[in-house]
Amino acid sequence: MRIFRILKHKLPQSMPSTLSFSRCLTCGKEYKNLKGLARHKYYVQRYNQHRQELDEISINTIDEFKQIIVAEIHRKLTLSFRSMGKKLVTIPYTESIFFSIFGGNIHYYSNTKGFYRCFFKGSNSYEILSNIFNSEQWGKKIYSQNQVTYIVCADPIPWNNNLQDQSTEEIDPLEKLLHSSIKKIKIKK
Repeated sequence: MRIFRILKHKLPQSMPSTLSFSRCLTCGKEYKNLKGLARHKYYVQRYNQHRQELDEISINTIDEFKQIIVAEIHRKLTLSFRSMGKKLVTIPYTESIFFSIFGGNIHYYSNTKGFYRCFFKGSNSYEILSNIFNSEQWGKKIYSQNQVTYIVCADPIPWNNNLQDQSTEEIDPLEKLLHSSIKKIKIKK
C-alpha cells in the first residue's frame, strides 16, 4: 500500500510575489505587461488616423458645430448647487464632423457599434479642450448678478483636514465644498 502526501501548491521562487501592471495614463486601463500597453497605444494611434471614407468638412461647418457643443455644455451648467457633479453631453452629428473636431484625441473606437470615445483628464485637460473648441470660456457660464458656474477639470486630490499641512498649497473652494457634501451624504446613510 502506498501513501501519498498532498502538498500545497507554492509559487516558484523565480516568480515575484507582486505583479507589476502597466497603466495607460489617459484612460486608466491596466495591462499585465509593457507589451499590452504598447499594443493599446498602437491601436489608439490607428484610431486617430484619418480614414479615406470620411467626408471632408468645411471649416465653417466645423466651427458651427464647435459653437453648438459649447452652447450645449453651457446649457448643462445650471446655477443650482444640487446639480453639481458629472454631466453627460450628447449631440448627434456625423462621424466626419466628430473626427474633424476631436481627431488626435480619440482614445477608443468600436467598429461594430460605430462609436468613438475621448478622455480628457488631469490638469491640462481644460487647455486641450480650449484649443479644440477655440474658446477660453467654453467651461464658464456667467449669470446675472455676476454669478458664475465652472467646469473643473482636475484629478481630485486627497483632502486633508489638517490645514497646517496645506499652508503651501492654495485651497480650492470648489474642492472643499465637494468634499464637505460627500461627508454629509455619508453621514446621512
